[in-house]
Amino acid sequence: MSRNWLNRLSDDRGAGCATRKAPRVVFGGGPGFADRVANQFRLLGWDVCTAATADELHRKVARKNPAAVVLPAASVCESGFLTAAKLRLTQPRLRVVLVGEPTGPARRLAGFVGAGFATEDTAADAVMKLI
Repeated sequence: MSRNWLNRLSDDRGAGCATRKAPRVVFGGGPGFADRVANQFRLLGWDVCTAATADELHRKVARKNPAAVVLPAASVCESGFLTAAKLRLTQPRLRVVLVGEPTGPARRLAGFVGAGFATEDTAADAVMKLI
């Protein structure tokens, strides 16, 4: 056996093995909803990244190629709806979930920009179903 092959077998992260890659999710907007559900995503095998600002979120999405992005509908830097629209234009297959107040207009606007919608009370497993 080659030494390279043995090193791959002993790698505790399984990087060299033919295992399924963990799906990646990026949470935007800083503390709040992300703090509450990020650990639940990790426990279910997701690779979790966080971004405090819209600029950081766009950089991480471009660099890390996540399966999904979860962000607040209202933000100091840039509206979550605008961020979702930009993300969906550049990466049409990217799943985006907006978290906000459960009003009819917010839900309709989320659908218009191609995003799912969840409230602050939504559990992690319900957010995963939206993804």
